[in-house]
Amino acid sequence: MLKILGAALCATALAGSVATAVPSATPAGAATTSATTSAANDAPTVMIKPRALDRGPEVTTPHLEGRFVVDGDIRLRVRGKQRHLLGRSGDGYVVVVLRGEDYRAVRIRPGRRQRVLFETSPGRSVLSADGSTMATVDRIARRTSIDVRSAVDGALIASRGGFRGYPSILDVAGDHVLTGSFENGAHDWDVRADTVEKVSRKPAYEADLGTDRLAYFTADPYDGGCSVVTTVSPPRATLWRSCREAVLAFSPDGERLVTTHKLADGLGPAKVVERTVRGDRLATYRVPFFFGLISWESSTDLVLDSYAKKQGALVRCSEGDCERASDLRPTPRL
Repeated sequence: MLKILGAALCATALAGSVATAVPSATPAGAATTSATTSAANDAPTVMIKPRALDRGPEVTTPHLEGRFVVDGDIRLRVRGKQRHLLGRSGDGYVVVVLRGEDYRAVRIRPGRRQRVLFETSPGRSVLSADGSTMATVDRIARRTSIDVRSAVDGALIASRGGFRGYPSILDVAGDHVLTGSFENGAHDWDVRADTVEKVSRKPAYEADLGTDRLAYFTADPYDGGCSVVTTVSPPRATLWRSCREAVLAFSPDGERLVTTHKLADGLGPAKVVERTVRGDRLATYRVPFFFGLISWESSTDLVLDSYAKKQGALVRCSEGDCERASDLRPTPRL
């Protein structure tokens, strides 16, 4: 999902299985992409109506279905409200939940009691690629510290202060924590060496260290800034540029991306676009009400939490071919 970038960008977290989402608004403006006219015209536009779709296999990646984390044959109930799954961690799963008035990161495992790791909130914590550690943001005024903790017991592994502005954690992999902020660009914190290196001066908002992908804005997107996809590592050549769209997520191999309008905010989009990393449009997906969680199941298959006015479901799509990948469920009350 589109990461929060300073005061100019914000997102609303929805309760239950609906993750932090993006808007349905699509203001006027032209995208700049590398797709040819013929390729763009040939790519299908699909209206997703969950109830009308053929039923396909269940989603193969961990996901939330109401109060439950579901992963293949594993189905674990999560105690608490407003559940936000961060991912798999060893033989368990890390979820951010609301209990009373406070959010907490908790670890759940089959046959074990739910374990509270530490206090946090949606959007502040990111699970590492291997599921062993978590990085979390601790803001004090305009200075920010970042803690790295064990995803097993919540123990503090490392902490560093002095991050200026309002950075978000874009990704965590190995000993590296990649941050992005509207005011101060992207930085790579090497936890083992305790050094921080500037990656980009531009407002970075999405990244994947495993596939060497970075997305940033050339300037304030509300004032004409364009979105650029490049590599994290030098020479950081431009792979794709758009003055209309922003990246929501990179595919696991980094060769595809899913986008929506760059001024993402609010409930959730009614339109997303599947593209190659070079910008060629593979398909456009629309939904009668809104999309919730948007993720990649594989390097070619998207999972779209798709809602009509009364019912929704998880829908698997690739290049315009879609099938329902969960049972139908009521659309959340808003």
